Formats: sequence, C-alpha cells, structure tokens
Amino acid sequence: MSVKPDFATMTTIELRAYIIEHRDDEEALQAYLDKLHQQKPRSRVYKPEEDVAEAIAEYLKGKINKEI
Repeated sequence: MSVKPDFATMTTIELRAYIIEHRDDEEALQAYLDKLHQQKPRSRVYKPEEDVAEAIAEYLKGKINKEI
C-alpha cells in the first residue's frame, strides 16, 4: 500500500505532474483545482453542465486582439 503525498505542501507544478501520473485520483485533482483557485480567486468556475466552448472562443479572440 502506497502513502499519498501531502497535496497541501506540493507546488502547482508538482500537483499537475502527480495528476498526470494518477489520473483516477480525485482527491489530488480537487487539491490541484483548489490551489489554482487560490492563485486566481477571481477566475470563473464552470459547472459540468455548462458549455465552455463560447467562453474559450471569447478568451482566444481577446488574446488574438491583444497581439495585433
């Protein structure tokens, strides 16, 4: 039986790497999302039933306009 790492002490990059290696670990995923939200508390959180395609398109459109 392996011991899970302490997600609270891991960096965002370390957590991301751990999640990639352990894709079925929902506790790690939640810790990662919580850490991201702490870093950018004003970021929008979408519900699973919401279609984010439009939001992504608007984001990319704004990013392209800034580069021009």
